[in-house]
Amino acid sequence: MTTEPIIKVRTLKEINVEGGVVFDGFHGIGLAGTIACGCFINSLKTELVAVLDSPIFPSLSVIYDAKPHFPARIYANEEKKLAFFVSELILDSYAHRHLGQTILDWVDSHKCKTIISIAGRAIKQENQTKKESTLHVISNSPIITKLLNDVGVLTLKNGTIEGIPGLLLNETNWKNIDVVVFVVDVIAGIPDFRAAANVAQVVSKIVPEAFCEIQPLIREAENIESNLKTIRSQTLDRSKEKIYG
Repeated sequence: MTTEPIIKVRTLKEINVEGGVVFDGFHGIGLAGTIACGCFINSLKTELVAVLDSPIFPSLSVIYDAKPHFPARIYANEEKKLAFFVSELILDSYAHRHLGQTILDWVDSHKCKTIISIAGRAIKQENQTKKESTLHVISNSPIITKLLNDVGVLTLKNGTIEGIPGLLLNETNWKNIDVVVFVVDVIAGIPDFRAAANVAQVVSKIVPEAFCEIQPLIREAENIESNLKTIRSQTLDRSKEKIYG
């Protein structure tokens, strides 16, 4: 007896991305993965090839350029063998296992070789002072790990990876699929455009076909960082007033 999958992939166009790379752009802490995938999708010539539908998703239509879209979608560039899972949904952890399995099933059925995901690691706001976000990587592929080490990305030696990235790492032990998870330090609740830009730059070094115009991300990061400094300064000033006023 077979059970119907809780998440359905509704295909709009059949594509050939055999041997290609698939990006996980589902919602995570700091939104670095979602932002980076959005940058790749907008910078490359991609097309909507499928949508994800499920009774565990809210009844929601996302409007872009006056057109309605499902809140979970798959975009692809068939020529470059790249595909992107993206979503605006914030889902309960219960859904992560189903989403991770859906990605794995799609990657398996399309004979893709590699999955790239980004995991945010929440840090305290006052610790986020340097311009470059801390970036580590964990992968089940020694070859990819060495490539990333050679360009200066450190391997995560100890820790935990939660949600979809964690499931992808575990489940591919039984599949011939390489998984690369970038781990970035982010401030919880604040979109991290700089972390997304840093990851996109590194990805382009190991996946030359993946191009992202990062300057808009850097500008947005600078705006957010400036606002955070202003808020922090005003908060400190108010604290001093209460103590010495």
